[in-house]
This record gives sequence, structure tokens and C-alpha cells, in this order.
Amino acid sequence: MDIVENARRCFNLMVDVFGSDPYYMGSHVPEMERWAHHMLKRFPEADEEIVLLSVWLHDIGHYPVPTDVDHAVRGVERSREFLERKNYDSSRTEKILHCVRAHRCRDVMPETIEAKIIAFTDSASHMTDQNLYLSLVREVYDGPEKVIEKLERDYRDLELFPEIKEELKPLYEAWKRLLINYGKANRILED
Repeated sequence: MDIVENARRCFNLMVDVFGSDPYYMGSHVPEMERWAHHMLKRFPEADEEIVLLSVWLHDIGHYPVPTDVDHAVRGVERSREFLERKNYDSSRTEKILHCVRAHRCRDVMPETIEAKIIAFTDSASHMTDQNLYLSLVREVYDGPEKVIEKLERDYRDLELFPEIKEELKPLYEAWKRLLINYGKANRILED
């Protein structure tokens, strides 16, 4: 799967060229890859190469920032360019582009098992990344409110695999309590 390694290098180059990583992609995507391997064991009917390529390409549209273009839309364009440069099979390319575009479960919903795995692992990896939510509170958003909204969206998207969502419910509840209390503590410090 040299193509997956090429996608990994392409993604890491995007972050390096931008010069910083305000959305914590450097920890998020490897954590997502861990989840993808877990999900591939649970759902062996999924195409491993499609899933792993989608892991490394799903957030390729994040940098540079700021932008008014949804990173999933920009990610489709960049993923297509990358896959065409590699002369990747066009029908498989379309499957990957669907995964990239649908990973947010916003205006395009995941239809294939691979796309559902990508959307799920994206959200699950946010919850198991030890730093993401607190880093967003401190460095991206002014307080926990927007991060709690993100947590709620992440938990919603776990519904793609309800049995695993149930397994993650205690973690979701713990993050929510932590973020609420973190916000209260910061308000005390501001007084």
C-alpha cells in the first residue's frame, strides 16, 4: 500500500508547509488511523485501502486557514488532484472522494461502509485524543461552549455504529463534565 504512505506524506507536507497545526491534525489523523484499523477488524467487508487512504486525505483541505470554503469540499479537490497524479483507479477515487466529502455528516451523508467508518472514526478519534478538546478550548475558541457543541456533533455521528457509540458513552459524558467544569473554573479566574 505505497499509495497510503504517499497520502500520509502528502498530508504531513500540508501541515509542514502551513508552518503550524492549529487544528491538531498531527495528533488527530494518527489517532484516527488507530480507530480505522480497529473498525477494519470489526467490519472486514470494508475495503482497507479505501479506508486508509481516506483517513489520510479526509482533512487535507484544512490548511491554509482562514478560508470560507468547507475543508471537506476543499479536501475533495485536493484528494482528486493527489489521486490523479498517482494515476489511481478512477472508480476507487470516487469512493475515496465520497468518504472525504461525507466525513462531517453535514450536507452529504456517508453511504458506503467505508464512508461510514471514516465519519465514525473521525468523531471517535476526537474523543480518544487526550488533548484535542482542551487544546481547542484554550487555543482556538474563547471558552468551552463551541467545543461542547463539537463534542455533541462528534457523539451524534457515532450513531453510524450504535453498538460502539454505547461503548463510548462514558467517555462522552466524562468529556462533557470536564469541559463544563473547565469553563466554570476559567470564569472564576476571570473574576
